[in-house]
Amino acid sequence: MQTKEELESWYRTPDPWAYLTTSDDATRKQIILNLFNTHYDRALDIGCGEGFVTTDLPATHIHGIEISDLAASRFPSNVKRVFEPDGKYDLVMTTGTLYQQYNHKQIYDWVMSAASKHILIAGIKDWLQPYNFGTVMAMREFRYREYVQQVTLYEVSA
Repeated sequence: MQTKEELESWYRTPDPWAYLTTSDDATRKQIILNLFNTHYDRALDIGCGEGFVTTDLPATHIHGIEISDLAASRFPSNVKRVFEPDGKYDLVMTTGTLYQQYNHKQIYDWVMSAASKHILIAGIKDWLQPYNFGTVMAMREFRYREYVQQVTLYEVSA
């Protein structure tokens, strides 16, 4: 499992994933944001990095969980850092974290315990760990860099 020290080393350079300069990432961000047809009161992004997608979530109150202190120090001003979910959220999302090298079981548990309306899961299709998040509302698959990205919006099951 990837350690906090490895993540801190990775984030010594701002935007280490090159999200701000890669056209595939601008496209991925728009696909994610276009899945939302509502404005949320509270949203949580688990493993949000520097907040590339997080900052534009359609929510009044946006929380981000990020292990790397360096990445979190670069959060946009509208994103509040939390270290675990703080109650229930209308939207809980995680992108690129439900992979074998991360603590995907902890992330899944947080998603399920914190979500009250919608869950958005995104990542490289072949790397995503298989979990049930509820009823699928929308799904998109598309080329992303040299991979296939899968983005799924779920409605939380009662």
